Amino acid sequence: MRTNCPLVFVDLDDTLFQTARKMGDGERFPASFDVDGNSSGYMSVVQKQFIEWLLATADVVPVTARSVEAYSRVKIPFVHGAICAHGGVILAPDNTLDADWNTHMTSELALFQGRLEDLCATTLQIGADLGISLRGWVVDEAGLTHYVVTKQNEKDDTVLDTVQAEVRKRGLLDGMYVHGNGNNLAFLPLALRKQNAVQEWIKRDVAMHGERPRMGFGDSISDLGFMNECHWWATPRRGQLADHVAQIAPHE
Repeated sequence: MRTNCPLVFVDLDDTLFQTARKMGDGERFPASFDVDGNSSGYMSVVQKQFIEWLLATADVVPVTARSVEAYSRVKIPFVHGAICAHGGVILAPDNTLDADWNTHMTSELALFQGRLEDLCATTLQIGADLGISLRGWVVDEAGLTHYVVTKQNEKDDTVLDTVQAEVRKRGLLDGMYVHGNGNNLAFLPLALRKQNAVQEWIKRDVAMHGERPRMGFGDSISDLGFMNECHWWATPRRGQLADHVAQIAPHE
């Protein structure tokens, strides 16, 4: 890493790129791919210019909910490592697992091993009981289960609010928190946060290079945690966080 430039932490999906259905008719550039090698996420012209500028002028660290495997399908040339799985994994510059952080997370998530699989199965059954078509899975890395993801197979993302309410009603989320954004409902242990991994990254960076400007970029309300570890932060003008700010900010 360079010591005379900013350190930038940046979310990926819906910050640097998004699915085609969320874009207009302008030119688009593939940024991520599905397991079959088909384009799944795209940058606009402005997003492409933005990330090229960041990579040329700063040390850029992706901070993503994506698993390591899903992150490997992002084709943006990051070179300093990454934070994946909502902070459950830190990757070295060569994209190998950071063993010290993995040991730490193994201890932090010990009580959730086994519980997350049960929660995933119960959530899918709740959907079936409510007549809501769902798909879901448990994200795991290096033999350690991290969190539960649930998505709906219909056209209305708001049905996930109904599912979440029923899961809460049954008292299944003790020691956990919820991340919801569009067609994405995740149940996560409290110890699993992007902010925690960013704090660790900053501690190491300060020890090696001293203080330097830090910037954070993200689109979700849940991204605020890691963004607030930075000296400055920003959000796309269209996104969950921007919508939230617009609702609470005074209008002139």
